[in-house]
Amino acid sequence: MTLDESKTDEDILDVEHGVSILADKKLSVHLEGATIDYIDSVNGGGFEIRTAKSGGGCGSSCGGGC
Repeated sequence: MTLDESKTDEDILDVEHGVSILADKKLSVHLEGATIDYIDSVNGGGFEIRTAKSGGGCGSSCGGGC
């Protein structure tokens, strides 16, 4: 996951709760129904993606599907 400032033809743009999210069109099917949270803890912070398919797992390191 990276932070991008511009959209390409290969991206889709979604805005939820005032937050813009760019995702590659090919990967967007895997994000259908997903929730994205920013987690801040004593070990550091990062984004956690949870999908209906993931059922938990390792969170941000592989999208929760490990």
